[in-house]
Amino acid sequence: SFPKKAMVGYYLGSRGEMDIPVSLGFKLVDTATGKIVNQGSLANGLDVGYTYTPTPYQKVLVADFSGFTTPGEYRLLVAGLGASLPFLIDEGIAMAFTRTYALGLYHQRCGTNNVLPFTRFTHDTCHSATVEVPSPQSSFAFTWNAIANYAMTNNPDNAPQIAPRLTNEYAQLYPFVNKGKFNAQGGHHDAGDYSKYTLNSAGLVHSLMFAVDAFPGVAALDNLGLPESGDGISDLMQEAKWEADYLAKIQDADGGFYFLVYPRDREYENNVLPDHGDPQVVWPKTTSATAAAVAALAQCASSPKFKQQFPNEAALYLQKAQLGWQFLMNAIARFGKDGAYQKITHYGDVFTHNDELAWAACEMYLATGDLAYQQKLFEWFPNPNDPATCRWGWWRLWESYGSAIRSYAFAARSGRLPSSALDATYLVKCETEIKAAGHDVFQRAQDSAYGTSFPLETKAVRGGGWYFSSEQAFDVTTAYQLDPRPEYLDAILCNLNYEGGANPANVSYVTGLGWKRQREIVHQYAQNDQCVLPPSGIPLGNVQAGFSYLNNYGSELNSLCFPPNDATSAPYAYYDRWGDIYNVTTEFVALFQARSLASLAYLATLTSVKTQAWTSATAQIVLPAQSDLNQPLTATVQAPEVDLSRAVSCGKRKDSNPPTVTPSPSRPPVPGSNGCK
Repeated sequence: SFPKKAMVGYYLGSRGEMDIPVSLGFKLVDTATGKIVNQGSLANGLDVGYTYTPTPYQKVLVADFSGFTTPGEYRLLVAGLGASLPFLIDEGIAMAFTRTYALGLYHQRCGTNNVLPFTRFTHDTCHSATVEVPSPQSSFAFTWNAIANYAMTNNPDNAPQIAPRLTNEYAQLYPFVNKGKFNAQGGHHDAGDYSKYTLNSAGLVHSLMFAVDAFPGVAALDNLGLPESGDGISDLMQEAKWEADYLAKIQDADGGFYFLVYPRDREYENNVLPDHGDPQVVWPKTTSATAAAVAALAQCASSPKFKQQFPNEAALYLQKAQLGWQFLMNAIARFGKDGAYQKITHYGDVFTHNDELAWAACEMYLATGDLAYQQKLFEWFPNPNDPATCRWGWWRLWESYGSAIRSYAFAARSGRLPSSALDATYLVKCETEIKAAGHDVFQRAQDSAYGTSFPLETKAVRGGGWYFSSEQAFDVTTAYQLDPRPEYLDAILCNLNYEGGANPANVSYVTGLGWKRQREIVHQYAQNDQCVLPPSGIPLGNVQAGFSYLNNYGSELNSLCFPPNDATSAPYAYYDRWGDIYNVTTEFVALFQARSLASLAYLATLTSVKTQAWTSATAQIVLPAQSDLNQPLTATVQAPEVDLSRAVSCGKRKDSNPPTVTPSPSRPPVPGSNGCK
């Protein structure tokens, strides 16, 4: 019953866009029978926001077949242009995306293994060794050189830092109390690398717990295909707890939280699988990391749903949050609010620690009801509608300011505090900001010929990179809870569809789904395993400005693009910029995975399969006992418990090119053992 739209357009490089007569209309064809099952008119879908000439994506047409609901596999046909790749109309699409994203976060788990039957991308327990506190400095030369290099990088958007630059151990405002090694097992690898950034860890906890508490039906999802599925406890809550348990471990004796967990002797473990990872260290405590951890732990501790399932952990989290809060108060009392902040990297550096402090105050109030915390919130964040608290003056609900606004707005709805305990004026401002942010995301989807919420402000400066459609949809999903407009739901779906392949490149921007799948991604596991395809559930940047620098090729790939990406007029069209290549501007972070999962999980609750149990099945690959070199060899799959009539081959063999509809004969390339998955 969801809206269903397809976009019809073709970019011709220096010739511009193909002219497609609206009068052609479209037909929906059943792939099994070849019969036309639906047809309709095409409509114009103009893109808005790009300021160069000629304006791109002005000849894209939209085929809307929302009224057709018969499940099946279809192609969209436009006479004279051909047909689309096959696609499904199926009640389980939203759940498939949700489960895929949940699997992606499972793949990012640290301190554990990845095993069958949950994933075919397996590894043993990773990073289980204790981590070191880097003291004395003389024993950790690489660590302190790296910290110093980051600390000396200026952020022109911030006022000059009052505190000393964190260039050595003795420049710390908050010296290490505990020394030696300790257990920091758990959490999620932050991105394509295996490090764990406290700011993003806290944001991940917030996104998942907010969905559990504020999005109807999400708490009941216990069927996402995780090891914990089927135990009667929300899968999203348990994924959040996996991260929160880790956060609770990385607190020093004075209450401060470490900035991150990082390799001891190099920046990236780029030539090993996670279960062969490097020794790790923590980086110094900061007020931004501490405030974010305080907020995330207090948010869990104040959740009635979390307390019901995990009362002991909730009590421990609150205790640690209170100790962290005292650390912050001591720091501000000694150095002043501005003077207490020491920058390390860009994480948490936008608005310095001001947004994290506001979020911490908000969550501590919601966890305790102590008005002193609310007074601090009002002192540090007096106006949730202030453009000065938006990123670049226009991006609402940015990072920790956004977390504070969401938590306060839904405090009574989630059962944390009664409505009478909330300031009515402040509450309205928070709700207003959430609605405005959601409408921004909706309007951006309307202004895209392909329905993705790519900001007009980014189009205006010809930017791109680190953009993920379903992650953007999190804000409109939140707004939908306050203002359930049908067009907001349509915007959520348009972003899902763009990410799933309804884009000019026909590429699925989440691994594990779609016909046209990317092989090369910025992900250390994917770079080092033996599989053709990367692990499932990893989001890939949906709009990129160009190719990133590569060690062996420099910027040569950008130079080979025609029309040039940086041409003053008629550059290569942005939505069409894609290559199956390692590109750091398409790298995700686990926080974005969590925001996408939260939004998609709510979408899954609106379908009839929301209660569908997740099950696994046994299967067997059947091969001849032996084969002659260079002679065709066909592998077949036997799985008596599964209907394989709609199966797609996406496994691994040495000459494979997945996905394919049916397995094709393979020729063993070399004598000896040859395998397939």
